[in-house]
Amino acid sequence: MKTGLCIKLYDTLYVPEVTRNLVSGPKLDMDGFIVSHGHRKLSIHYDSVLYGTGVLDGGLYRLELDDGFSKSLLSYNINESLTKMEEKRDLETSSMLWHQRLGHISKERLNRLVKDEVLPPLDFSDFGTCVKCLKGKMTLANKKGATRSSNLLELIHTDISGPYQIAGITGHTSFITFIDDYSRYMYLYLIKEKSESLTTFKDYKAEVEKQLDRQIKVVRSDRGGEYYGRHTDVGQAPGPFYEFCKGQGIVNQYTMPGTPQQNGVAERRNRTLMNMVRSMLANTNLPLFLWTEALKAAVHILNRVPSKSVPKTPYELWTGRKPSLKYMKVWGCIAEAKLYNPFLRKLDPKTVTCFFIRYPENLKGYRFYCPSHVTRIVETKRAAFLEDFKVSGSSTNPYEELQEVQDAGGETRRLPLLRLLLLYPMQLLHLKLLHQLQIHLYNQNPLYLMTKAHQTLKTKTTLNPIIHSGGHPGKEGLLIGMIMLPT
Repeated sequence: MKTGLCIKLYDTLYVPEVTRNLVSGPKLDMDGFIVSHGHRKLSIHYDSVLYGTGVLDGGLYRLELDDGFSKSLLSYNINESLTKMEEKRDLETSSMLWHQRLGHISKERLNRLVKDEVLPPLDFSDFGTCVKCLKGKMTLANKKGATRSSNLLELIHTDISGPYQIAGITGHTSFITFIDDYSRYMYLYLIKEKSESLTTFKDYKAEVEKQLDRQIKVVRSDRGGEYYGRHTDVGQAPGPFYEFCKGQGIVNQYTMPGTPQQNGVAERRNRTLMNMVRSMLANTNLPLFLWTEALKAAVHILNRVPSKSVPKTPYELWTGRKPSLKYMKVWGCIAEAKLYNPFLRKLDPKTVTCFFIRYPENLKGYRFYCPSHVTRIVETKRAAFLEDFKVSGSSTNPYEELQEVQDAGGETRRLPLLRLLLLYPMQLLHLKLLHQLQIHLYNQNPLYLMTKAHQTLKTKTTLNPIIHSGGHPGKEGLLIGMIMLPT
């Protein structure tokens, strides 16, 4: 104080949002001080000794502090503001943030993007060991070099991955990829049956040949029945896919039995995609049925980041233009999205709390998952992303179920009852961002997605058990889950 004496304040609260330091008069009274005021002035006494004074300013009494102490407070506030600005600036140059935005790609790919000036200079001092990458990508396999094509559409690699134990939000359990050998640009289609390979190839062929004004010359795949044909007692009989390519003048190249490495480009790309999906899912607590959305986001990213196999990004070789990555966001991050609603009332919230799940096709905007909204999947361009909101994954790996379901003969096999796959993060419940729990139940056939059970959280309790059973004709299922709500 200006009197040279010091008043010690106990049980203080630190509130960064409050722009003034406030001292409670009743608290001073409880500590033995006598606070008196009148004629626009304030005085504080203790044992008849004047400790401090103040003057009325803007409806509050402003204490008269020692000049040196006032300067130190001003310096602290200025430094705090500068620190926040520096933290925001450092966030955009964080290599780990861009590592997450780009689907957990490698440090070498990030360096190439910086070198090609696709990304700004990044600070790699925070790029340490990513546990989510270890969970999703650890492998011992190495690849060998091969002869490359000299132009677009000379050679197309294709492969089917799946079926997976957990159906996507649209009910798909498998996917098929088509990869151009020259550019490594990739198309992906979600499918429910492997027999859809011919239909998707026709769609792919019509689009790329029209857009590039070129013709597909060679298609390389494995010898699966969906590509070659059924096995008979006299060998493998050509099927619809083979006959279609033959009629179009397209040469089919097949792998020898037991040598999937001969179709290594497609095999490795599918493995890379699922590694990215597992890492992206491990970084959030979103439900596993969104894995197909993460898959499409991974395809979008891989087409726009460098590959060891090509000198430029696949997007640049495919389109002739350098990609922009400024719009990229961390998959699964919380966002406040403004949706088009002609019936919005004046006092209604203007945004909906949701989660970013991918970039929509042929649209400039973002795709979101809104668990508490009438329409769970929405698309909009207007959104604020909370990428620095820490929603870390579990220390264990709950995504080991996200594997292909095949037995030794390549056929789909039956699996036991699955456990509850999702408990929403406690941070979101604490922020009141979720008003409904969507619990997805699976019976003993895990490929069958059962009806969703919606439980409205009406009361705040310490422990809220949720018990639900259900099934379809001839099947039974029982699932018990618990959630902890903040008191």
